[in-house]
Amino acid sequence: MATFDTATLRKPRWILAVVFGLFLGAVFVWLGLWQLSRLAERQDYNASVAERIDGEPRSLAALVGQFGTDPDDLVDRNAVVTGRYIGADEFFSVGRNYDGLTGTLVMTPLELDDGSIMIVVRGLVPVGTPGPPAAGYETPDGTVTLTGLIDDGEEPLRLGEPAPDDGVLSQISRVDLDYIDTWYDGEVLSIDLVLENQIPPNPGKSLIPVPRSELTEGRHLGYAVQWFAFAVIAVVGITALVWRAGTERTTDEASREPVTLE
Repeated sequence: MATFDTATLRKPRWILAVVFGLFLGAVFVWLGLWQLSRLAERQDYNASVAERIDGEPRSLAALVGQFGTDPDDLVDRNAVVTGRYIGADEFFSVGRNYDGLTGTLVMTPLELDDGSIMIVVRGLVPVGTPGPPAAGYETPDGTVTLTGLIDDGEEPLRLGEPAPDDGVLSQISRVDLDYIDTWYDGEVLSIDLVLENQIPPNPGKSLIPVPRSELTEGRHLGYAVQWFAFAVIAVVGITALVWRAGTERTTDEASREPVTLE
């Protein structure tokens, strides 16, 4: 049976190898624990969002009265909003894809009772639909009551949106509420409504609602398992190398021992 020569552990190169292996293993363990902390944060976030989404729809005034006007405190809450569509000022975002649904995203300003403007993300229409306004998907006249999820728009393009032709907003790449407010004649709220129900319905065809985002935990658990596996590989690997070096040393020394003939 092979024996391990402990003198191997006193050699500088193997001391460095052991230290490096342990350091590498510790780094991998830290990265695994970091991914687990990210997973816990994601789970807490998902629980918070799920609680908001599952809440009963309430009027926008009631939600603002309880939570204030900070968009972070209002997003993902079910809201009931009453106002009048300004269909002539509708605008598109073409080439959008949601969970395999591809089409043109339609956004329509809604004038509230206080005169402020809330952008309503009405949904998707087929690619190539004439407009805006979306032909065949016109809004009803008069007062409408809308139910949907409050959102705070989308991140703007990194390079920024180009200025609209003649200063008239008709197309936009993202639901960038700050950009819309810059070019729209009226006070645009810093929140929008992703429409789910409307009374009365459109006089023509109904749009395809934007599906709710699925709450997932991401790949943090898988990444954590990978980092822990790397830690085991690093420690076991360097242990195997040192053991091999120590046992080879013993074998070499044994082979150099003089043979005594009896």
